Amino acid sequence: MEKVELKIPYAESSKKFMIPKKNLLAYIQHPLLNHPEAVEEENEIVKGIQNPIDCERLKKLCDSGTKAIVLVDDWTRPTPAYKIIKFVVKELKEAKVKDENVSFIVARGTHRKPTKSELLDKLGKDIIGKYSVEIHDCDNDLVFLGKTSRGTPIWVNRKLIDADIIISIGTVIPHPLAGYGGGAKIIVPGVSGRETINYNHSLVSDPNATVGVTDGNPIREDMEEIAGRVGLDFSINLILDEKKNVVKAYCGEFVKAHRECVREYEKIYGVKFSEQADILVLGSCPRDATFGHATFALYSSAQLVKEGGTIIFVAPCLEGAGTRFERLAFKELACIEPKDLIEQIKNGVIEASSGAFDYCYSKVLKRNRIILVSDNYTREEASDLGLDYAESIEEALNKAFEYHGRDAMVTVAPLGGMITVLKN
Repeated sequence: MEKVELKIPYAESSKKFMIPKKNLLAYIQHPLLNHPEAVEEENEIVKGIQNPIDCERLKKLCDSGTKAIVLVDDWTRPTPAYKIIKFVVKELKEAKVKDENVSFIVARGTHRKPTKSELLDKLGKDIIGKYSVEIHDCDNDLVFLGKTSRGTPIWVNRKLIDADIIISIGTVIPHPLAGYGGGAKIIVPGVSGRETINYNHSLVSDPNATVGVTDGNPIREDMEEIAGRVGLDFSINLILDEKKNVVKAYCGEFVKAHRECVREYEKIYGVKFSEQADILVLGSCPRDATFGHATFALYSSAQLVKEGGTIIFVAPCLEGAGTRFERLAFKELACIEPKDLIEQIKNGVIEASSGAFDYCYSKVLKRNRIILVSDNYTREEASDLGLDYAESIEEALNKAFEYHGRDAMVTVAPLGGMITVLKN
């Protein structure tokens, strides 16, 4: 029997495996075959910053008296902010903005605080110590700006109100609630209050509040209404490859620059398919940190496999398996029927900031059998999450073939965390 060798990116390395050629329905690759060199990255960043969309160039928006805040996302996102910051600072210096009037806020939403090492990795050593750097706190030091047209109470970081210009750096990548990351997401949930985040995320039951949808998505549009109220002046949106290299940079007005970036993203990572597989081998790349964030790949790619099919989920989960209490709590929520879970979210029984993602996970868990392949989980720990487990992709494939039959067809999606499934 003829076999082919394939590989799935896995943290800083990869996992190779063999599969019978006759069973391979699709091996999803992307047109981005060559990774940019450092000089190509810098050229792309400079081009984006110097040619903003529907917006003045950054240095023309500032003067010597300007107070500037730069928002960056946190450790859960792949954005290499340090690669961008030096060019933002250069623009501000050309406008004579004083160093003491430039500050950075890490927009962590409800996530845990970054460690010193994670902060250094995100911002770079040239920023730490020279500029003011604040870690957003969703429960303290907030200001109220009224409500959105959907009724969301607007609580945001108080320091934003004192800024003359707000600049954001983020990455466009599929997101299960807001369609894609980037743009206004740096404001909500990034630098918003817990009440704002919960109300916004409680809109998750709308069918348009899903991965790959921006226009008409109530969660995304609510975020953008709040960003407009706050005054997000200059938005930098990146497209990355799986090695976190900058492929494209779209800057300027926060909605229009974001949509241009989304259109280009879909050209690179968009997938169309004519037939669903029985088995999907799915890499979480670049969502490597935690199981929770790895699951974003499931929401992006589940359509590639039949209902009742098996997903072999290859996820490093570098942060580890967490505590048994955390795993069982995750499983408990995921085992609730999706319609009942959404009612508990709407009624405030479950916080929407996390419950909205439990809702997404619950739908996939009800639809498909999932086998986890991760060096940082044991069989027992995977079971705590309601998952089957295999020590290798080959072992998982054997399990799946035993379940579906030896003629089962397999799709392989190495970059599951980056895929967006497009309509045919």
